[in-house]
Amino acid sequence: MKIAVIGDTHLGYSRFYEDSFTQAKAAFEDAQEKADLILFLGDLYDSRVPTLQVLGEAITIFSKIKKNVYAIHGNHERRSKGNLNAVELLEKAGLLTHLHMRGEPFTHEGEEVFIAGMGNVPDDLASKALGRLKGEITPPENAFSILMLHQSFKEYVYGENLASIHDLEQLGYTLYLNGHIHATKEGMEGRFLIPGSTVLTQLTKEETKPKGYILYDTKEKTHRFVEIPSRKFILEEKTFEGATPQEVSERINEAEDALRKENPEAIIRFTLKGTLKEGFRPTDLNLPRTPNTHIDNRLNRVQLKGEMEKIRELRKNNVPVQELSEQKLRERLKGKITLFDPQELFERLLEGPEAAREALKRKPSKKL
Repeated sequence: MKIAVIGDTHLGYSRFYEDSFTQAKAAFEDAQEKADLILFLGDLYDSRVPTLQVLGEAITIFSKIKKNVYAIHGNHERRSKGNLNAVELLEKAGLLTHLHMRGEPFTHEGEEVFIAGMGNVPDDLASKALGRLKGEITPPENAFSILMLHQSFKEYVYGENLASIHDLEQLGYTLYLNGHIHATKEGMEGRFLIPGSTVLTQLTKEETKPKGYILYDTKEKTHRFVEIPSRKFILEEKTFEGATPQEVSERINEAEDALRKENPEAIIRFTLKGTLKEGFRPTDLNLPRTPNTHIDNRLNRVQLKGEMEKIRELRKNNVPVQELSEQKLRERLKGKITLFDPQELFERLLEGPEAAREALKRKPSKKL
């Protein structure tokens, strides 16, 4: 059986909005031609509550897929218990099967595989969730079994208390598939695979590599990366020493013009390092403002070290600010308030004070 593994399409991603749809569509259309089954690993959307336009585009993509699709939700779709997430919405429309804390067998031409999934949970609750998964689902001993995840693991993301991919061995699956990481990775001698994202989001060196998905052969137990058409991403570093703002601007403009001649539609990121001439500050620069050119201005970085240290401290676990805030709220409320779900309160707070007050008025709900 050939299985296509796709992750992190981030439909509706504002920076590269159209790319998010065209490149996701390319991945799913190609997968439908090459695979017997499609597995999706979360972060289908970029927003927990996508706009009607984004939902419409997703429905259009999935309504054209004739192969079975099994999916989990990612951290961008995760919502508090009792609230429908945007991946479950597609399941209600009959377009895919959403697997969260459950598993199902799938048979194709006499070959059976068992597929289980655990949608994203906050990293500080991941170990507990994996323990619950082990207690509730046991993969068949003689079947090819797959576990779909959307989590951070310390082999690929910095974090003091993150799980290791080797902790998954006790769960007893043949193959582990993980989203969340936006670059293609593998571990456990090919038994742990990450397809990466289909759209550029983080503008990092790893994302200069091709975008695509993984095609896995269950009989041969082999896999290959399938590249999809995507816009080229160019990352260049420029170093200056005692330069004036005008000298920096001229050099960057010349470099951009040269790159655009060969790659007019490319996404370009310049990283500026070094120092400006005494008396000038990075804010004095007049740099390119074209839509597909991005500037990472690190000039005079030593002078900004104090401010950067504060940001690093905030992101020391490589957790998005919103998720970090949720984690802190749970820690402060632990053992003090049990009448509501902290995550639900956090979501209501984001909507506004009135929504938060309404959440507090509700009757107690069952624990997760």
